[in-house]
Amino acid sequence: MRDRAVYADELSVDDAVRLARTWAAAHHADADRSRNFAVQWHRDALPADRRGDALLRDLEFFFQASSKDAAYWQSVGDFSEEATGVWGVQALKALAGLNFIGLLAAAVLFAARGGSAYTAGAAGACVLFLAGAVLAYPALRLIRISRASAHAAATQSREAGSASTWEQLRSANDANPNVGRKERKLAVRLAVAMAAAATAGCALLVTAVWF
Repeated sequence: MRDRAVYADELSVDDAVRLARTWAAAHHADADRSRNFAVQWHRDALPADRRGDALLRDLEFFFQASSKDAAYWQSVGDFSEEATGVWGVQALKALAGLNFIGLLAAAVLFAARGGSAYTAGAAGACVLFLAGAVLAYPALRLIRISRASAHAAATQSREAGSASTWEQLRSANDANPNVGRKERKLAVRLAVAMAAAATAGCALLVTAVWF
């Protein structure tokens, strides 16, 4: 027999809640979220629009939107995490360590005071290694900002997936998915500069020692 509430001219709030819970059980959806949506729906809808078929339609649309938004924010977080994973932080630390070690080696060779070419090579290597070491701080800071955006996106995903009303879903989507992207790109450029400085510094040291 068809559910009387679905075809009633106007649902009471109790009818709306009961219908929402029945829908949730049939669709393996969260009963509390369905109940909260039904209460809010009943409060916002005009009396003439408080029909069972309208509630069921809006319930299904809301849960689909919530699921899609949760999946979207999860993909944003996964991308940011993959692009700036632990390997990124470790690579920057390794580049920073290489430049610091190179700086110490260049400083030792510079203090040895060999010929003019030797001294010039050691001095040039010092400058290059120092530049690479100095770039380590902003690069690490930027990569941490970018990684923080991945955690923020995960939070947005959880909020979207657990929203019970349109207001909560809009709030979960009230964020910029591009946050951290600019920082990530700049951190990569700084890492390239650090690698270039270390490579050039090593080349100068080898040249100064052997030639």
